[in-house]
Amino acid sequence: MNFVISMAYISIDRKKGEEYIRIMESVVVNGKKTKRTLHSLGKVSDYTPEILKRIGRRLFELGGGDFKALLGPDIKELTRINYGYFQCINKGIKFYGLDQTIRRVQKNKRIKFDLYQCLLLMLVERLHDPSSKRQNYFNQSEYLGLQKVELHQIYRSLDYLSDAAKIIQQKIYEKGRNLFNQKLDVVFYDVTTFYFHSDKADELRAKGFSKDGKQGKVQIVFGLLIDKHKQPIGYQIYKGNFFEGHTFRDALEKLKKAYAIDKVIVVADRGMLNKNNIQLTVENSFEFILGEKLRMLPATVKSYLIQPVHYKSEWVYDKDGEEVHVRYCAIKHEERTIIGTWSDRRAAKDKNDREEKLEKALMFLNKPSQLSKKAKSFFIKDEATHKYSLDEDKIKAAAQYDGYLAISTNTTDLATTEILDHYRHLFQIEQTFRTFKSHLETRPMFHWTEKRIEGHICMCYISYTIHNFLRQRLAAKKVKLSDSALRRNLDKMQLSLIETGGKQFYIRSANKEHIPNIVQKLGLKPLPSFFHKDQIINYL
Repeated sequence: MNFVISMAYISIDRKKGEEYIRIMESVVVNGKKTKRTLHSLGKVSDYTPEILKRIGRRLFELGGGDFKALLGPDIKELTRINYGYFQCINKGIKFYGLDQTIRRVQKNKRIKFDLYQCLLLMLVERLHDPSSKRQNYFNQSEYLGLQKVELHQIYRSLDYLSDAAKIIQQKIYEKGRNLFNQKLDVVFYDVTTFYFHSDKADELRAKGFSKDGKQGKVQIVFGLLIDKHKQPIGYQIYKGNFFEGHTFRDALEKLKKAYAIDKVIVVADRGMLNKNNIQLTVENSFEFILGEKLRMLPATVKSYLIQPVHYKSEWVYDKDGEEVHVRYCAIKHEERTIIGTWSDRRAAKDKNDREEKLEKALMFLNKPSQLSKKAKSFFIKDEATHKYSLDEDKIKAAAQYDGYLAISTNTTDLATTEILDHYRHLFQIEQTFRTFKSHLETRPMFHWTEKRIEGHICMCYISYTIHNFLRQRLAAKKVKLSDSALRRNLDKMQLSLIETGGKQFYIRSANKEHIPNIVQKLGLKPLPSFFHKDQIINYL
């Protein structure tokens, strides 16, 4: 047969007093004109006028049509709002049951303003475009689903978040375990600092060693526990001059007290390692995997670990998503195992770092007046009073450690490769801190009372939790998005409120890039491309 197909059309047929909708097409078969049914839509009476309009608009859109052409020349845009952040954050808050927790706090404290709406606004702004609480107040009309709150209510809500911080952490921990359906067996711990645009010290804020390089600024110390999925377990806030190694003791004691834990391996970087912390970990029946300061180990151990002949096996070390081959060996020392690892990439980095120091050393040798406090840091020795030269012995000694890293553990149940894999995941907590500091812009902080500071940290912790929840949920559905990619897609989830013919409608932005996946995989309620303003209540 020879078919020639013409354009499809809609036919309304009447049978037994009823009108039926069919999508038809005219065809030419062997030179003769005929028609055939593509799809039957049923009775006209089965559809409301609004449904028929929506079907028509959708068909028009699929054909590449512009809504403005349908709506007429008098159309005007009244405002544009974002709906993606509200939908996603609302989903995360309800998953963790934090909406109920906040409502309960409101009831128990007899709070007269809407604490939940204040939290929603701060979270939406924190994930979208972090800014001051004052700016949050001015931006609240830019989001779908938010009810108006006053500026003083936003500030006061931080006080109540401070009071509820422990309950919120417990709730997040319990739900997080259900989310990943796993037993808590490995805990990653580290600390960072958050600085203030101030030099005024008090009971909480103090000057100390800054991990942001903000010397001279007052700060607080923030200790964080997460699991291998970057799911938060809990946090603690310490005074700005509190030594990070001492936070380890406090964090472990509170971890064991707060959660029913049978067995756990604590993974931390070398800054946490000292005899007291190791002893504390053992006393709490925890096992540990900690970074060792290789150059500080006893000579016999150190000598063994830097001899290539002892490195007997090769292992793929996939820390940054790239294949890196690592050789390793192990030696017993003081009731624990010290594992030495070596990688060519790390060796290249160590060599490069040393060469950069040597370049600076040569520069300083030409300016001896600047060397009094810097000589030892740049392989320079003082042979006589203010007579400097390169310390060749020190340079040679440093070179022998290129590429080596030491890890200490007391666990006896895991293979060496499993121990290395756990330690490898320690970089995830570094990524978490980067999210806190960069994406969520937790610092610098502009709050001055202890409660406001603690409330701000609690809000940022909730924000991080929901951010991690969204990424983990999407990743589990094979949709892997970076922080910036997730934010970029949520930014594009917008509605335009338009007016035409005296009526107001919403037009949704096009579902491009990963937006359909985000909506589907997170189980969000999809918005139609065009609907009357009054229908928005169906999507909140």
